[in-house]
Amino acid sequence: MKLIRALEPLWWMLFGAGGFMAAFFLPALLFVLAFAFPLGWFGDSTETFLRFKQLFANAIGKTLLILVISLTFWHAAHHLRHFAIDLGFQDVQGPVSHLLYGGALVGTLASIAIIGAL
Repeated sequence: MKLIRALEPLWWMLFGAGGFMAAFFLPALLFVLAFAFPLGWFGDSTETFLRFKQLFANAIGKTLLILVISLTFWHAAHHLRHFAIDLGFQDVQGPVSHLLYGGALVGTLASIAIIGAL
């Protein structure tokens, strides 16, 4: 538990960066990939698919996608940790913190592995 408290500035930094990514980039990314692209708002679907594939195949696109996904995981983990504290789970704060931050770490590593393989 001391390690979790000692790294509190790091968790707050990841929380803030994840909140920015979740608020600024995630809605636009979801709108484009979930609505605009399937509805054909960008023109021919084959041509649009190839443009998106090129975007996410280069290093900048992959890095941006990894940052959006992984920082959103860290934001959610820190938010849920403090939500659990507010609900009165102080006595199990250590295991809850390790579970949440471990899940964010697994999500980060999985996003790096999956997007890196594209």
